[in-house]
Amino acid sequence: MPKKDSPHVQRLHRYLPFSPSHDQIYEEYQRADDALNLPTKALVYLIAAANSNARLIILTGDAGHGKTHLCRRLLEEYLGTSEEKARELINSQCGGGSIIESDRGKLPLRIYKDFSEISVNAAADKLEEAASSIGEVTVICANEGRLRAVLEHGSAHSANIRELRDQFVESFTSGAASRDGAVHIVNLNFQSIATEAEPSLVSKALKSWVSGARWKICADCDSRHECPILFNRDQFASGTENEKNTRIRRVELLFSTAERLGSVVTIREILMTIAYLLTGSLKCQDVHKKLSSRKHGWQHTYTFYSLLFEPPKEVNLDKLKKIPVLSEFSELDPGKRSIRKIDEKLINKQGVFAPDGLDLLRYSHTGKKTKLIDGANGIDEVIGIPRDRKERQAESKFVHEMVRSLRRKYFFEGHESNALRSLGFEHGFGFLKILSEDVSAAEMVEMKNSVISGLHTIQGIQMSSKETHLHIVDPSFSHSGAQSAIIARKVPSKSIKLVSMKRAWATAGQPNEYEISESVDWLDRYIVLSIEDKQEVVTHLNIDLMLYDCIARAGSGYVAEEFYAHDLRRVRTFLGGLARLHESDDDEISLFSHGKIYSLSIDDGVIQVGAGH
Repeated sequence: MPKKDSPHVQRLHRYLPFSPSHDQIYEEYQRADDALNLPTKALVYLIAAANSNARLIILTGDAGHGKTHLCRRLLEEYLGTSEEKARELINSQCGGGSIIESDRGKLPLRIYKDFSEISVNAAADKLEEAASSIGEVTVICANEGRLRAVLEHGSAHSANIRELRDQFVESFTSGAASRDGAVHIVNLNFQSIATEAEPSLVSKALKSWVSGARWKICADCDSRHECPILFNRDQFASGTENEKNTRIRRVELLFSTAERLGSVVTIREILMTIAYLLTGSLKCQDVHKKLSSRKHGWQHTYTFYSLLFEPPKEVNLDKLKKIPVLSEFSELDPGKRSIRKIDEKLINKQGVFAPDGLDLLRYSHTGKKTKLIDGANGIDEVIGIPRDRKERQAESKFVHEMVRSLRRKYFFEGHESNALRSLGFEHGFGFLKILSEDVSAAEMVEMKNSVISGLHTIQGIQMSSKETHLHIVDPSFSHSGAQSAIIARKVPSKSIKLVSMKRAWATAGQPNEYEISESVDWLDRYIVLSIEDKQEVVTHLNIDLMLYDCIARAGSGYVAEEFYAHDLRRVRTFLGGLARLHESDDDEISLFSHGKIYSLSIDDGVIQVGAGH
């Protein structure tokens, strides 16, 4: 059987940013027969806004979210053009200088596919024209930084632009993409590529690239049984539905975790990542060449679950920087974390994975001995009797690498209910539970008490885990490990709410269709902690996954100050602000000392101390 070269593998390489043929990354250079048209909520929203005769639609967000792609798809759906014609129009008539007429009785379109190509002064003028125009639908694509600059510049001279600026700023607090349906600001930085409510963009892209007849040529290739590219493809396309879906859900979990840690992951980036996790930057010719010298023992570094966390030695690290999310994944590496229950399974019980798997075969080099080891058998075959320090070091390194690989594989194939724990978030399950809003009243009270306990520890006071009030320390006395502190404010548990980002952003008086969560593929990225005082003033703290884990760990009585330094500063700043907002209604002072709260009051010059509790 001859060795074959897959056209689809070549296609995937055109999505790698470090490949000489990386044209597929950019919409303007894509070929119609080779493009991946992912359906998104942003596209549905954009078409609906245009069909409702919106005056102005601004698509903003970081580069790579697919703004140009959305405009091309809009031309197809709104005007009824072919994909080929739409691509032609994108390159010839979407600089904003002309309108594109409709023969369907609809308003004409004016599209600025890239506002960064226009100076700030000129862009402000164009924005003013668009904001006040009638009889056409204007679509402006602008990276968020450029849009901010244009809005700030133009607002000094134009009431229309000041209104746009206010709407843009307000969108971050109200969650509204539009006020009235005439002007829309669709912020694609809120677009999630790993939404949990429906098939995510990650899932759609991955399933598209591993399915179909594209891989048929591989069935007749002589290298098929030892090919890591085909192995990676088969992990998501073969086996039972449960096996395939578990692996896809774990890939989604990696992306959603990165988003919940503050990363903005673009569609361009997921396409680059998927192309990389399938190929490892290998081409078919590379596989054939490697197999000509060695059949087994090298493929494990090119398995998808290794590529996501650790590149093969042959891959230049500087090249991988062009896919930023991979550096995020390396920090989440489940191979670095020891979970006793899992490690006992993998190392001692064996039989977790089928033997002779291409991904678990590797050579052990101890002294002059070289042996092919099957990781499915645990590490028993590795442990020997080293004769000197060099052999001990070699054995230790091999065991370390093998265990890491087994942990990574188990992460994608195991059925742990708290998979976030393998990524370093011990309390991740609670975080997801709150966001799902599938929490009973009793569970929510317990979670709030846990948060309260953590906030006490962060302020340097140790109180009962059953404490139902949040005691806020006067910032002047807030010091971790202090035995005494002045309590500036006491907040009852009932005044504390923990809600999802979407719930907190519910916009009173706004039609549901205009919410940001309805304009893009949505993922709740953080929990909103809100505290309401007697004057009904609400103060918010946005708690992302890292901060939640920090607070929950602190609730157990200890917090790693250095590791969580940034998160702790945020919490203490927030609590300090709450303390300063409070004005005491009485002459009493609450004192925390050695685990108890005392009340101090002055009566005719005499200091009275209430009993501690």
